[in-house]
Amino acid sequence: MLDADVLAWRLRDGRAEPKLVFDLLHARADLQKRVSAVTENYDAVVMPTCAITAPTLQEVSTPEGFTKKNLLLLRNTTIGNFLDRCAISLPCHAAGELPVGFSLMGEAMADKRLLALARSVAPAVAAH
Repeated sequence: MLDADVLAWRLRDGRAEPKLVFDLLHARADLQKRVSAVTENYDAVVMPTCAITAPTLQEVSTPEGFTKKNLLLLRNTTIGNFLDRCAISLPCHAAGELPVGFSLMGEAMADKRLLALARSVAPAVAAH
């Protein structure tokens, strides 16, 4: 089995085997269909936009610190990107606090429906 980093490098470099790329794209499409079958009866998947609040400059000053925090910051939004979903993040922090987001993820190509839902939900999640 090919290491994920090596595969990503080969894909960027244009040297990945076409069958491997085809198999990965097919597996991703299959996962998207299976997840959609589970979530299609719900208005949205709700989650924090990021798993953590913004790190300090000191926390990301080393390559290891940056990688660790960056992976946590991107973790939840990467799910929507990988599944090819629409999503919106609504601010839900109080004044003076670090910004945090309340994320709604909808079905693929359901942007209009998700934006209408976000408009309804926004007042409820706004900081009081």
